Amino acid sequence: MLEYYRFKSVLDLFLKGREEEAKEELTALQRRYVALCDENLAFKMQVQEYEDVLYLARNMIFDGEFYWLVTGSIRQGPFCPNCWNHDGLLVRLAGEPESRLCTQCRTEFRAKEPRLPLAASASAGGFRDMEMFPPPVCEERKARVIPFHR
Repeated sequence: MLEYYRFKSVLDLFLKGREEEAKEELTALQRRYVALCDENLAFKMQVQEYEDVLYLARNMIFDGEFYWLVTGSIRQGPFCPNCWNHDGLLVRLAGEPESRLCTQCRTEFRAKEPRLPLAASASAGGFRDMEMFPPPVCEERKARVIPFHR
């Protein structure tokens, strides 16, 4: 903590004509002030990192296969479950729904059954395999953004 009474002692030293001592004291106060500002900035950055982690934890959804980030009504992703679970990394998967690749851990995810477009399944004799079309995750569970007080 910065000792404010030391500023008065610097002024007193200047008024008494002891300028060299006052300059040394003032220089020490300036160094302490800069150190405190640096420490304060580091704490602010740390708090921001914790807020970011908390935001992700509240808005990440696992659909049984991949992670998705839900912001309002927008679902972003999919993200690699291996990288998220093991390293806390949010790595978007590349590729098509039938075959996705994580560029970080190089894991390939293949669809268990190919998903037919809705029109193709209807023209092929009705909706016999409705489990192939799971409901979108974001419709059932809405994400809430909780503001942080500063």
